[in-house]
Amino acid sequence: MQLSPDGKKLVEHALTARAWTLEKLSEESGLGIATVKNFNARKTVSRITFVTLCEKLSVDWEIASSQTSSSIVRSSDRPSDESQIPVEPQSKDELIQRLQEHCRQKILSQHSRMRLLSGEEIGVDQLYVDVWVLNRSPSTFQVSQSKLLETFDLRNDRLGLGDRIQRNPAFETANKKNKLVIFGKPGSGKTTFLKHLAIDWCKGQFQPGSIAVLIELRRIKDEQWQLLDVFGKELELEKKQVEILLNQGSLLVLMDGLDEVPSLILRAKVQEQLKKISIRYPKNRFMLTCRTQIMTLIPEGFTSVEVADFSPEQVQQFIQNWFRVNGKSDAEIAQQWEALSNAVNNNSALKELTVTPVLLSLMCLILQDEGEIPSEITWLYHKGIKLLLNRWNIDKHIDGWEMGSETYRQLSIQQKEELLIEIAASKFENPKNFVLFEQEEIATQIAQLLQLTHPREGVVVLKAIEAQHGLLIERADELWSFSHLTFQEYFTVQWLIQLSPEELAEKVSNRQWQEVVKQLVKSQQPADRLLRLIKQAIDRLIANEQMVNQFLTWTLRKAESIQTSYKPAAIRAFYYARAYSRARAPTLDLGLNLVRALDYTFNLACALDRNLSLDRALDRNLGLDLDFDLNLDLSLNLGLNLNLGLDLALRRIFEGTLTQAINHNYIPRLVNQLEQLRVILPKDLNKSSGWNRVQWVEQLRQVMIEHRNIGHDWQFTNAQKQQLQRYYNANIFLVELMKIEGAVSDDVRAEIEDTLLLPWDELQRRQPDVHGQRQVE
Repeated sequence: MQLSPDGKKLVEHALTARAWTLEKLSEESGLGIATVKNFNARKTVSRITFVTLCEKLSVDWEIASSQTSSSIVRSSDRPSDESQIPVEPQSKDELIQRLQEHCRQKILSQHSRMRLLSGEEIGVDQLYVDVWVLNRSPSTFQVSQSKLLETFDLRNDRLGLGDRIQRNPAFETANKKNKLVIFGKPGSGKTTFLKHLAIDWCKGQFQPGSIAVLIELRRIKDEQWQLLDVFGKELELEKKQVEILLNQGSLLVLMDGLDEVPSLILRAKVQEQLKKISIRYPKNRFMLTCRTQIMTLIPEGFTSVEVADFSPEQVQQFIQNWFRVNGKSDAEIAQQWEALSNAVNNNSALKELTVTPVLLSLMCLILQDEGEIPSEITWLYHKGIKLLLNRWNIDKHIDGWEMGSETYRQLSIQQKEELLIEIAASKFENPKNFVLFEQEEIATQIAQLLQLTHPREGVVVLKAIEAQHGLLIERADELWSFSHLTFQEYFTVQWLIQLSPEELAEKVSNRQWQEVVKQLVKSQQPADRLLRLIKQAIDRLIANEQMVNQFLTWTLRKAESIQTSYKPAAIRAFYYARAYSRARAPTLDLGLNLVRALDYTFNLACALDRNLSLDRALDRNLGLDLDFDLNLDLSLNLGLNLNLGLDLALRRIFEGTLTQAINHNYIPRLVNQLEQLRVILPKDLNKSSGWNRVQWVEQLRQVMIEHRNIGHDWQFTNAQKQQLQRYYNANIFLVELMKIEGAVSDDVRAEIEDTLLLPWDELQRRQPDVHGQRQVE
């Protein structure tokens, strides 16, 4: 509508009578000054705007209008209720329909598709998510930062969320609840769910009588931001008109990404305005997505829901849709699904990556690029993180931080990864909090590592990492963490394996460092991931050490030849300790701590205590319920220790060994050779002049090697001896960690014990997913 020439005169008269300027009319009507000026200049404005301004001036809007229509009613005929749009029902419906069509076109053009990591787009309605309803009272949701870590569900990567009640279909929940706060961990599908609601509204399948407005909160830049102004901009209406619609309960307000609002002040303002408007206009529907705990207080009347992990059926649907939009045929899609499904079913660690859309999308991209899903978890993370670090999303520009953003952008992929490794490693050694970073702390560290002039630049690098790659995220106000614990663990593994053997040995032997790790283990119940990480780092110590691997290969083969009820790892530890002790020095200090830790029934503590006399040790040894093979090898090994000065005891050991061999009807050739050696063994070793001690020992050694595969003269260098000692001590420490109550699940304990003290090629054979032969580029 627009003013007629006569209407223009009526308006000017009314303004003069009130002594109002156009600015005053704008203020009184709640409409923008530009709109008021257009009205006064006889330009076309919306019907609601025209009527509102005329009412403020007490001007008959029908007379003032240049239009004449039987569909327009006079002021005296309008309902007095202010909440009603001042047009007759038919005109009101037409307006609602016009606004619905306007919003429908906007949503379909801007929000109907999502970009995958591959660069391809997929329709939002091709993805489906469920939600968990949370058992959390709005009044008790707020948690102080000091208590926040206590609410961190590490196993499920959930921070500051309530107890899950039951799994409900997402859209059923949205239909029942007028006010929802949709929480979820990063990449879980919160935005997908919200946009799916919007698309279903466009199709008339969700709240068809409403007018949907979808607001991306990350686009907020203005400190003077007002929610009502946003509604007006989205609907192309003035404030007064928006208020009329809100009073009628006509709006479906979809707000995405409270956690992505760029500043703490703005974030608080959004929360406060949402709270006020939802209370003032309770008949409307409000849906808000947010990461955990960014929202300090849930407004009254809102229900908290959490986006659930993908079910197996959803995993299959997502993968099939992913490859379909990437141009694959049905046959190729079936082939890709089978490849990924087989890889996941054969590797529980891979299964953890399929429960959220972002990680599952990453796996699909790797499968498409490589033609396979590698079983080596380390390589998979390496490839996936490289892909993430190579992305640069121009849509997520960090306004006002050009300098720091450009500094980060110029870093190479390797430099970005090195930065993340340092950040992960610094937290690994913090026993009180190894997950959450205070913003000032991490920004200062970034500034130092990148040699930036001010920690302020470190903040923008931090925000760039979040915006571009999603590897670090703000979990709560100025409180950060890695978006997925698996990423932090990967970077920590890289840090550990980059340490030199000397550095790792120093840490393992450092009591303070050990106590830090023990605290970490106690804080995670069970600490399966951390213990696996330490195990991998220890194994890497010997990856390229040829002599050490030869020794471990012998240990493995020797242990496999023993028929015993003891744990295989304990048997390997026994022969490792015996052979290493012989190579290091001819003493009885066999260092069997690892043996006893692995198998408490393998109780050689008394028999092998260096502080006991050899006589007593022998008696106790023969009295133990050990398998004959072990007793025989132990006795034969002791038979080589001819420099101990315990001649009588040594002779008794040797004779006792021979007696056992005869009694057990053992290998005749071995018994005969031992008998010959006993015959030439003098009664008094130190007084016999015709007896060649060195030759006798060498003969015994050859018998042991031939028949028992023990007694080898390894000739380790000093450096190799030190490395063997470090490696052994590191494994003792690992086993001690597993002994902490609740520290490890039964499956992971068995997995670690099964692979203790194995040569590198055997580790590769048993655990190709961890120690595969694929070269990391």
